[in-house]
Amino acid sequence: MSEPSDYRDNSPNGRCPFRLERCGDLAPLRGALESAGYDQSALAGTVKLDDSSESLDVPALVLRTAERSPYNTLVRLFILALSVPEQAARDAVAPMKLESLVELGLLQVVADQVRATAVLFPYDDLLLARDFWPQVAGDAALPDYVPGVGPSSLALANLTVRKEVEFALDLGTGSGVQALWAARHADRVIGTDTNCRALNFAALNARLNERSNIEARQGSLFEPVSECQFDLVVANPPYVISPKARLEYRDSRMTGDAVCERVIRDMPAFLREGGYGTVIFNWHHQTTRDWAERPSQWLRSSGCDAWLMCSNTSDPIAYASDWLRRGQPHDPDRYPVLLDEWLAYYREIGIGMISWGAVILRRRSAEANWLRAEKAPSGRPTGSCSDQIQRVFAAEDLLDRFEDDRKLLELAFQLTPDHQLEQVLHAEDDSWSVDTARLSQTRGFGFVGQVDPLASKVLAGCNGRWRLGELVAELNEVSGLDFEQVASACVSVVRNLLRSGFLVQR
Repeated sequence: MSEPSDYRDNSPNGRCPFRLERCGDLAPLRGALESAGYDQSALAGTVKLDDSSESLDVPALVLRTAERSPYNTLVRLFILALSVPEQAARDAVAPMKLESLVELGLLQVVADQVRATAVLFPYDDLLLARDFWPQVAGDAALPDYVPGVGPSSLALANLTVRKEVEFALDLGTGSGVQALWAARHADRVIGTDTNCRALNFAALNARLNERSNIEARQGSLFEPVSECQFDLVVANPPYVISPKARLEYRDSRMTGDAVCERVIRDMPAFLREGGYGTVIFNWHHQTTRDWAERPSQWLRSSGCDAWLMCSNTSDPIAYASDWLRRGQPHDPDRYPVLLDEWLAYYREIGIGMISWGAVILRRRSAEANWLRAEKAPSGRPTGSCSDQIQRVFAAEDLLDRFEDDRKLLELAFQLTPDHQLEQVLHAEDDSWSVDTARLSQTRGFGFVGQVDPLASKVLAGCNGRWRLGELVAELNEVSGLDFEQVASACVSVVRNLLRSGFLVQR
């Protein structure tokens, strides 16, 4: 595979800041940051910001970092966009040479002062470059603004299947964080974007994190990879439903949710058999009840099994207000004008409600593929959902083969370790008796399963060695209850727990 382009020379407007061919080894820079204690934990205590930086108190941070130290200098450079004395910058980045970072384009020297051209932010074990927050830069974001890790980035990362694969695609790569995560379990990753400047950042981030298996390609949606098929595709398209394409990472030039529809309709053709794809997207509909209708139409006859999840639904006013307050300094005089503009656009194209969610696809040649649509559990997932997703897909495959759920009695199951059982007890005949029992996931989506006392006893025996029917028969002997009654209740519970990823077939 050829070396990734740094995309500087291809920029039509000269706004790609980094010249990677001139910088050499960046490992000393990472070493300098680590030596200074410039890490995610320390920044969380000092800076306390989210991706919108609404919680960033710049004046307080200026005072907090006034005392000269390598850590404070790095915060002033790479978080606050302040100029610092040249010698302080040299001390903070040593043993990396200041001149090398100037050649790279990450730092600029004016007189005896040094300033940074981008944020450097440690996240998990990554070091990521991104644009300064508009509130820090003191101006609205420009159209080719490159954001960092935000809520949609984390949602997409958590909903990505993390299997070892040969070939992966990050569609709309932005600063390249999804490509970096995919590069850990893919032999080769391609990141595509229409924004040349974003690809320049992504190339720097690949270099900062010593990833040579990532290739950057410029172009719209799947056009740069028209000849390829992938084992994994992740997509965070410009899904915001807005009247104007002001920010390239956020707004498409298509009407309504058309860009999301195109990505979802086109993705199956770029998946290899058995390959997974995940899309984070917004879509519009009419009422709170019909949220699944339009995306379900996009998925019909796709050649893929699909799991569609809706995480949130907003009315047009709440949706427009939320996005207008993100990513730019708030202008109280301009805000009502912009809000009216967005709402007029929604009325023009007939939008009643707007939802946010995700769809996970798996390419499977079959006479009929299954489609599952549901509201996502409340709250954000706890860590990666990868194992849970694969269990859910396996469960849907299994259940899709059965005309009668009683076939489950012939199979053996095992409870996954990522769960906890909560019981409510009541006093009865001088002892405690189980009143209700509740299973909940401790990793991934927080699915909850209600189980009655009898079913909980059967589930306790689900260790992969006994068939469900055998466990029911044993319980029947002990309890003296009717076998059919117990079997029917247990089959229903097991079916629901399979679909939520609590159980796997053995």
